[in-house]
Amino acid sequence: MTLRKMLVLAVALVIAASPLSAFQTKPADVTGTWTGTLTTSAGQPGQAHMELKHKGTELTGTAGPRPEAQLPIANGKVTTVKDVTSVTFEVTQKNGAVMKFDLKLADGRLKGTVTLELSGQKQEGTIDVGREK
Repeated sequence: MTLRKMLVLAVALVIAASPLSAFQTKPADVTGTWTGTLTTSAGQPGQAHMELKHKGTELTGTAGPRPEAQLPIANGKVTTVKDVTSVTFEVTQKNGAVMKFDLKLADGRLKGTVTLELSGQKQEGTIDVGREK
């Protein structure tokens, strides 16, 4: 076997042995305080405030309408595919209602949908928050 063939084979083996995650885009860090608006399906805007902590693909923290009215985040996840960072999490309100957040990071803002589920009924809204400086 020639030196050139051995080199090509060695490179091919290294690439094949590399984990797939080495080729995935690293998610943008969304750690920080985010504020903005949550608009109901009826078009009524309200305040939105989130304190997010991001490590790897895991997302923790709190969310609510104001800093003094925060609830813990559950099932938080951050992923990046083809340079698009997605953020998903849930917040369970004291009345048992579950709010599911499905957000995308675009132009330095987290934007997306919020689905409120209570007793088998669903309501949707939109959210648009920016990082506090």
